[in-house]
Amino acid sequence: MERWDVIVVGSGPAGAAAAKSSAEKGAKTLLIEAKPEIKAWKPCGEGVSKETFRTAGIEPEPGIVSNELNMRVYAPNGKYVEIGQTGYAINKDLFLLELARKAVEAGSDLIVGEPVESVYFKDGKISGVKTVRSIYEAKVVIGADGYNSVVAKSCGINNKTELIPTYQYKMTGVKIDFHSGHIFLGNNIAPGGYAWIFPKSDRIFNVGIGVRPGSPKLYLDKFIKDHPEYFSGAKILGAGGAAVPIGGLAKEIMADGVILVGDAAGTVIPFTGAGIHSSISAGKVAGEIAAEASLSDQVSKESFKDFFSKYDPWIRRINDSLRAMRVFEKVTDDEFNQLADILTAEDVLNLANGINIRKTVQKLLGHPILAVKIAHKLLTS
Repeated sequence: MERWDVIVVGSGPAGAAAAKSSAEKGAKTLLIEAKPEIKAWKPCGEGVSKETFRTAGIEPEPGIVSNELNMRVYAPNGKYVEIGQTGYAINKDLFLLELARKAVEAGSDLIVGEPVESVYFKDGKISGVKTVRSIYEAKVVIGADGYNSVVAKSCGINNKTELIPTYQYKMTGVKIDFHSGHIFLGNNIAPGGYAWIFPKSDRIFNVGIGVRPGSPKLYLDKFIKDHPEYFSGAKILGAGGAAVPIGGLAKEIMADGVILVGDAAGTVIPFTGAGIHSSISAGKVAGEIAAEASLSDQVSKESFKDFFSKYDPWIRRINDSLRAMRVFEKVTDDEFNQLADILTAEDVLNLANGINIRKTVQKLLGHPILAVKIAHKLLTS
């Protein structure tokens, strides 16, 4: 039976990055994908920052990059904050293929179309994975197989975190500037979440929503109906829904011989639900640590503790973003409208991404109502 040092389950952003990182460290690595091909099976807005490409080690080439975007964040009254920081709308299928290609180029083996049924135990220790076809032995297993992780379940890791249901249409004929992504806030639009329009080109648009509580499809249909200025004459080309973990890093992400990353570990920015960049970073760290542990035959949970220090900048961002999300989920539409008059693009980015929140808090402290409702809670929550 062939044996590997590290097996990675799931070829999403976190899994492919983990396989590449592990192989680059000299570990014999196997990446296993349940689906018959590597692509974005889960609906996604497909918006990323330029820094995401640098972290992934991928060139932002035409094809992978569908469109360059600036962003507008709208308050319920229609006033918006323009964010000039340019990002990309991507073809996520090609992005993931390129990540997987990089992993294979680094030396990782790859199997597609073979679902993992459980981790594999030998002599009472985790020693690989059992798929629908075979058993693959390894010293370390990295679970990058989504929030409903088979790896987590089969080895007793409690990786539960809060989820937000999302729904998205792929549309044509939407009437907006195709270089401008739009985000819409408001309790009547998307309670506990937001709606988005991300143009992939001048003809194709990702239009979606996340809500807590309620049916995202019903809210999305209402959003489209209530905004004929964008959607009059627009047509739906495709649809799909998914749950996104927004509760922060899961309480448990490790066991002896196992590390979880990506949606399986909650490495998602809570306020925005963005997880591509943060999960690639988590995968890179996990792959490096798993490789070093397997090559030294030190694969206990304790041997993985450096993950937390190496991933700490992202953990702090996730925690700060979660704190901001908890405060803003209680904000009224009137208060959102007031914020649109006060906050700058930098403030919006800081709050959304969990970066330098105190700077934005100082600005809000000067507002008598928002200081009590938002600023003080951001400082104390």
